Amino acid sequence: MSKKAGITPLFTKSDLNRWMKIFEDRVHAKTYTLLQAAGEMFVKYARESGKYIDHTGNLRSSIGYVIVENGSIEGDNFKIVQSGTDGKEGVEKARRLARTLANTHNTGMVLIGLAGMEYAVYVEAMESKDVITAANIKTEEWMRKAIQTQFDRA
Repeated sequence: MSKKAGITPLFTKSDLNRWMKIFEDRVHAKTYTLLQAAGEMFVKYARESGKYIDHTGNLRSSIGYVIVENGSIEGDNFKIVQSGTDGKEGVEKARRLARTLANTHNTGMVLIGLAGMEYAVYVEAMESKDVITAANIKTEEWMRKAIQTQFDRA
């Protein structure tokens, strides 16, 4: 009877599954952190750089973001901005829009930056004033660089 030659593993299939789970958890955490940082950058830039007059505070207060994972909102930033007389309506409309958009993005993890007041598009199109477009462009550029930096380190 001949003996089989081979390599005897020093780990089990269970060990491999556990290591893969640890790796997946780390990727998930890094992805969430990246999206959160990008969302905060988007909100800060959009709220501070808009050159429009926000009498009620609703437009700036409607600017925010959500991190959605498989259709569920996992993180957000919406708050009343003290630049007008109200702001509450802006936050409410933004949260409502965010929930609607979360339902349409029900696979994977996504960042959604938005302005919830329906007239935001009018301010950008008709008045030629930036509400979130520049923040979107800056955020995308920052994310590309951040992702490339991570790949360069690996």
